[in-house]
Amino acid sequence: MSNLSTSANTGNPRNKTALKPGRSLMDWIKLTNSSTDLSGTGNRLRDISPNELAQHNSKNDAWLAIRGMVYNVTSYFEFHPGGEEELLRGVGIDATDLFDEVHKWVNYESMLKKCLVGRLKADSMLPPVKRAQSKVIVGKGFPAPPPPTLSISTPSIGVVTTDWMQNSTSVTVVLYTRQKGLDAHRVSTSIDGKLFRIRIYSDDWSRCYDYQIHLAEVVESSCKVTVSLTTGKVELVLRKIQTALHWQKLGDLEDVSQGFQPLSQASPFFRQATLTRKLRVNHNVFLFTLTFPTGQDFYVPVGWHVQLKLSLEDGSELIRSYTPVVSDLSSCKTTDCPSKTEASTSLQFLIKIYPAGPFTSALDRLAEGNSSIEVSDSTGNFLESQLESKNVVAIAAGTGITPLVRIAIDTLRNNRRVMLLFFNRTQEDIIWKEEFRELELKYPEKFKVWHVLSEPDEEWLGLRGRINNSILATTILGGDCPDDGSNFACVCGPSDFTLETLR
Repeated sequence: MSNLSTSANTGNPRNKTALKPGRSLMDWIKLTNSSTDLSGTGNRLRDISPNELAQHNSKNDAWLAIRGMVYNVTSYFEFHPGGEEELLRGVGIDATDLFDEVHKWVNYESMLKKCLVGRLKADSMLPPVKRAQSKVIVGKGFPAPPPPTLSISTPSIGVVTTDWMQNSTSVTVVLYTRQKGLDAHRVSTSIDGKLFRIRIYSDDWSRCYDYQIHLAEVVESSCKVTVSLTTGKVELVLRKIQTALHWQKLGDLEDVSQGFQPLSQASPFFRQATLTRKLRVNHNVFLFTLTFPTGQDFYVPVGWHVQLKLSLEDGSELIRSYTPVVSDLSSCKTTDCPSKTEASTSLQFLIKIYPAGPFTSALDRLAEGNSSIEVSDSTGNFLESQLESKNVVAIAAGTGITPLVRIAIDTLRNNRRVMLLFFNRTQEDIIWKEEFRELELKYPEKFKVWHVLSEPDEEWLGLRGRINNSILATTILGGDCPDDGSNFACVCGPSDFTLETLR
C-alpha cells in the first residue's frame, strides 16, 4: 500500500536512467506473469545464510535481502529505473537500509514476488546468544541481556532489564523497557507448552524487543499483561498449573534481543493456526478465517500485514504476505485485529485464488479444520496517527482493497469521511459490492464509493476504463474532496496500477 499527502511531495531525490526498449515497468510485469523461473530455485523457498547471500554479489548472479527475505534480482538489472550501478550496491547483502533511503514507498513484495528465494536465516539477523550461559535463577540473579554492541551504523539502544517473582499461584515476569508510551497492544505473547515468547514493540512501532524462554514448569495458557505508560515497565502474570509448587528457577533462555532493534532485523516468528472457515465472496475470492489456539495474544495495527506460511507434503514451505480484514464490514463495529471472543482468537483474510499460483492453489485445497498453516507476527510501517483528523481518499484495484478496509472503518468510527474509488475488471470481480453499498446507506454523508470496470458488459451503467485524469476529475476530484490539507490519500493495487496512479 502506498500513501500520499495532499501537500507538497517530500523525500529523497531519485536519479532515473534511460531504459532500453522492452525494459519498461509493463515489460517487467509481463515477465513476472510469465512461466519464467526468476528466483532460480523453482519457486521453492529455503533459508539463506549470510555467507550464501554474500556469494551472489555480481550482475550475473545477484541476490539481495530486504526485511529478512532474499530475492534473486539478476533478471531485474535492465529494468531498474535507477540504473545497474545503483542496484549493484545492494547485492550480496541485507539491502533494507539502502532500499528505504531511496524508495521505501515501492511495493517491492509485489514487484519481486517471482524473484523470492527464501528467508535470511534468523540467527543472522539477531545478535548471537550464548545459550549455555542463559540459565535463569531466582530473584535478582535473573540475568539481563548482554549489553548492545555499538557500531557507527547502529545507534545505542537502552538495554531491557528483567526480573521475576512468584507466589503460590502465579509467576510474574517483569521487563523494564524504559520506553514511554507503551500500551498492551504493543506486547505480543505466545504460550506453547513450556515455551513462552514475548515481543514488545516500541512506541512508534518501528523497533521491537524479543524474549523467549523455556519455562521450568507448565503454566496455564492465559497471560495477564500490565504496562506502565510512563515508565515502560511490562508485567506478565502466568498462572501456575501446580499451585503451591515453588519454582527453583524461571527457566532456560532460548533467545533474547540486546535491546530494541529495528523491526526489519527482527527474527521472524510464526504461530500455528487452524482454518476454521472458508466463505466465498465472489467467483475467485474467499474470506478465510484462521483461528489460533489459546495462549496466543497479539495485535495487527491498521495498515499492517502478516505472512502466511504453508508446509507442503514434500517438506517445502510457501510464504506470502496478506493484510487482515474485519469479518463484518457493514456493521462498522470495530477494527480490532485479531477478532476475539471468550472462546477464540481469529484473523480474517480476503484472498484471491489463482489456479496456477502455488500458494493460493495449495491454500484453496485446505479443508476447514486443517492446521498446516502458520501466521507471522505483524509487520509494516503505517501509523494510525497519520489518520488523526483526516478524511480518507482511497483508490484501490482488486484485492488491493484489503489494506484499506480497516482504514476506512477506523475513519468512519472517528466521524470522518471516506471516499473510495474502486477499480475492477468485471462486475463479477467486485469484492463486497453489497457491503459497500450498505455502508453508503448507513453513512450517506460520510461514505461514498465509485466502481470503475475495465471490461464491463453492456448492462453496466457505471464508470468504465482504467485509472486516468478524466475518471479522477469526475469522482474524488469533483468537488466533494476539498484540497485543504484535511485529506489522507492512499493507493493500493497491482504494481503497475499503483505506479500509474502515483504519476
